[in-house]
Amino acid sequence: MREYSFDRIPFARRRDGAKPQGDYREVIRERAADGWEFVQAVSFETAAQPHLDLVFTRKVGQ
Repeated sequence: MREYSFDRIPFARRRDGAKPQGDYREVIRERAADGWEFVQAVSFETAAQPHLDLVFTRKVGQ
């Protein structure tokens, strides 16, 4: 069985688009060091509060 975890990275709206407010690559590195595997990034750029959801998984009991 696997468990899933999600990290939200807020976006800052700019004239030329949206930009992540944090370093998503560092979040992925930190979570990998804790035994989590990065699965996917889901972008919500057009939402009222734009953000990026990072999806992680690992086997239960790790």
